[in-house]
Amino acid sequence: MEQFDLIDENDRIIGTTDKPTAHANKQLHRVAAVYVFNEAGELYVQVHKTSGGLYDHSVGGHVSKGEDYPTAAAREADEELGIKQSLAHVSTFYSDERVYLHMFGLFECVADKNWKFVPNEEVEEIIPMKLEDIKKLMETSPEKFTGGFVNTMEEYSRIKDHKS
Repeated sequence: MEQFDLIDENDRIIGTTDKPTAHANKQLHRVAAVYVFNEAGELYVQVHKTSGGLYDHSVGGHVSKGEDYPTAAAREADEELGIKQSLAHVSTFYSDERVYLHMFGLFECVADKNWKFVPNEEVEEIIPMKLEDIKKLMETSPEKFTGGFVNTMEEYSRIKDHKS
């Protein structure tokens, strides 16, 4: 079973855990998420099949034991969407999703103009959406989104709106 670093609220490693244990016992562990945009500025939203079709980050996955956020983000981007380009770090932050506790490493990129999504065993569908449409839908129908995506969008908006 894949092992994860168990961490404290300051993102310091305090032990080792696995996904079922971490999620069942609300143990804080690391996740990497990537927002992949197209050239028109739309965010590719993943239809998360294991959650019953909830909308989720373009890319997301757990950070393995001994792995850092950038490495996990790059690995997940390649595995899920075939994205192999460099990713820009946006934020690392604590996320209480009521059910799970995660420390997120959030990254972003604009997909290479030659990139084409190919459905695979991890991701069947992605939908390009405007950020303002995602935010409106999160306000009116939050149940359509994973908790992690809602939290990363709040963090992303906080950072990007502050820089504007």
